[in-house]
Parts: sequence; C-alpha cells; structure tokens
Amino acid sequence: MTKSTCAWRPALACVLAAVLSGCVTGGGSPVSRGSSDRLTAADMESWGAEDLLTVIQRMRPQWLQARKAVNFAGPLPTSVVVEGVMQSGGVEVLRGYRAGDVQEARFLSANDATTLYGLSMMSGAIVVALKR
Repeated sequence: MTKSTCAWRPALACVLAAVLSGCVTGGGSPVSRGSSDRLTAADMESWGAEDLLTVIQRMRPQWLQARKAVNFAGPLPTSVVVEGVMQSGGVEVLRGYRAGDVQEARFLSANDATTLYGLSMMSGAIVVALKR
C-alpha cells in the first residue's frame, strides 16, 4: 500500500463510527421518551390529568407485562411502592394517582426489587415518588 492510501483510514474509521453510533436506539415503544425504566415529571407533563396507570400503559407497557415469578397462589403481580410504602392491590392502585402529581416513576427489575424490598417483589416493582 502506498502512503497516500493509508492516510485516509483514520478519517474513514471516524465516519464509520459516527454512522454506526447513529443507528443504535434505546429500544422501547415509539411513544416512549427517555429511559425505558424511568418516567419523569417532564415525560408525563402532557398527561397531567390522566391516572398514572393509563400513562404507564401507553408510555411503558412493558412494565405491566406478566413475569414468570410464581408462588403457591399463582403468578406474582408487579408490585407497587409509593413514597417507600408497598401498596396492596397490584398495579390498579396506580389509578388513584394523577400523572401531574408524580415526580418520578421507575421500574425495578425483580433482582433490584427483591434486593431493596424483599422476596414479595419477585415480579419487579413500580416505584413512585410524588411531588411535594
């Protein structure tokens, strides 16, 4: 190879890296914005009057998918924790919260949820922080 042929290789490598990095996506549904495991107040701003369950169903439906965790009573639902307190009633309790009142909602994997909150969270958890 000649010296002039080798001179363009670093430039080609940079262009190729830039093109390939533009092809990488964060995943999620077409309506989702930001992180797939977090919804912020800014993400939910336009949904202010809607209940939180409806917003999650539309923006992060994967949080509500059935998981394989099972106990003697059957499949374990996704747990809900609001302001550090585990809620009973499954994800339906999220209907009681307006999106405009929520600072942040995040999904914890089963591993993270059981580490933080115990074995009752084997299907993961939706953790909600309210605006003060």
